[in-house]
Amino acid sequence: MPEPDAVTKLQSALLPAGLPVLPRVRIAARQLPGLADQAIGGDWFDATVLPGGLVALMVGEVPGGGLAASVAAGQLRAVLSDLLATVPDLAEALAHADGFAARTPALTAATVAVAVLDPASGTLWHAVCGHPAPLVIAPGGRARFLDGDRSCPLGTGSAPGVTVTTLEPGELVALYSDGLTARPGRTPAQAIGDLAHVAARAAAIPALPVGSPAGPAGPADRLCQLTAELLASGGYADDVTVLAAQRLPRPAPELHLELPARVESLGEARRMFGDWLAEVAPLADGKDALQLALSEIVVNAIEHAYPPGDAGSVGIYAGIGEDGLLECRVTDHGRWREPSQEEDRGNGLMLASYIAAEFAVSHPPQPAGQPRGSRGTVVTLRCRLLRPTLLGPAVGARSGADTWPPLRAEIPALGQVVVRGQAGDGSAEQFAGRLLSACLGGTIALTVDLTGVTGLSSTAIRILFLVRDRLAAHRQDLVLVAEQESPVGAALDLACLRYMGKPRPLATGQGSRGAQ
Repeated sequence: MPEPDAVTKLQSALLPAGLPVLPRVRIAARQLPGLADQAIGGDWFDATVLPGGLVALMVGEVPGGGLAASVAAGQLRAVLSDLLATVPDLAEALAHADGFAARTPALTAATVAVAVLDPASGTLWHAVCGHPAPLVIAPGGRARFLDGDRSCPLGTGSAPGVTVTTLEPGELVALYSDGLTARPGRTPAQAIGDLAHVAARAAAIPALPVGSPAGPAGPADRLCQLTAELLASGGYADDVTVLAAQRLPRPAPELHLELPARVESLGEARRMFGDWLAEVAPLADGKDALQLALSEIVVNAIEHAYPPGDAGSVGIYAGIGEDGLLECRVTDHGRWREPSQEEDRGNGLMLASYIAAEFAVSHPPQPAGQPRGSRGTVVTLRCRLLRPTLLGPAVGARSGADTWPPLRAEIPALGQVVVRGQAGDGSAEQFAGRLLSACLGGTIALTVDLTGVTGLSSTAIRILFLVRDRLAAHRQDLVLVAEQESPVGAALDLACLRYMGKPRPLATGQGSRGAQ
């Protein structure tokens, strides 16, 4: 089994390199690995910029654990990201992803929540396939879960549905894995209530300075980090993943400077550019390199654009486009001098070109016959800033994974199975074998009593789908029995697996609910 450090490195390699920095949206993420034997899990997330300035947010889970589940999760992430970028309709993109999962055994019963946001208008398209509903937090702290069409997990024969709503300026939308709500000693309803309460309070904490050791700077960062760590501190076993995006009340400002072409201006340019970066792209990677590149371009303009003794100025512009590309322009109104090896010139521009993803030197239109750059020079660099994805070490106490009762599956009669204990990844083979034995390989109807089950993993859910399909091929039915308002019932609800509901014992204080 991999060491904990190796687990984190493997998960990090299979997740996005970073989160986009955008002018109208601030995105953050947090993931904590499951504590159950420090196994690599199948949780994944992504945020990607789409054509037209849209941004897609995704959180999903692939059944099972270990390296194979993580690789399958990375595969699904890549396929779905590409589909969203090339297929304009979310429902159509998910339909393609559903077909891909149906053809890929490792992805059968994979769950996903997707939200596509238009930052300009606030229009939010969202869909959940066997996954918990997204959570929206208003600036005043009011929390609401997004209702809408629920679909079965991918690859299980249910057409994904899409719901449209509006994210108001200042509101946050959070996508998360079910590891955040599978908490010891809490009913599903209580755990969902805890999530809404903690997330709202975390987002409402007053802003902290960038880089403060006391915590993250913005509402999205606070929601992800504090919600994950506070809820997990009471115990958890599965991966915990949170991805949040805030629609900013106003677009990120642009930077416009016009400074004298003097060496003394360099310090002011660096300071003002650094302050601007800290405001529009807090916690982003690559800021130091970008500041160095800008400094080299400004120095080049100060030293070479104007003859000694001539007054001149250097203009600096910086802004982040809707496509997530940061653009910096340094403009002078002097005369361009071609770099010369004899003068050892041009090294600053060369260094800046290495740092930037895109680099260009251009000149305003000039009269015929005039030398190149006689009316000034514009040096433009573009790059994509990324905010780091926070992969934290496991926190808190085990949620009892090491003391869960082992799986017991009894067959009192053909066509009947009574299951007790933990239906987890480690007992998947035994669970599948007993179900198939009881229904003679799917040839007779099967009733599965899950009222004695303490936990139902994503792998067990996938097995139920596989057995259901085997029975359907022989025109036989699968009947599931579970306690109402229980973790098992909640897992079946998320997966859209119908079951006969039995009331929980009165000692739990839970109310009843109609059979599904």
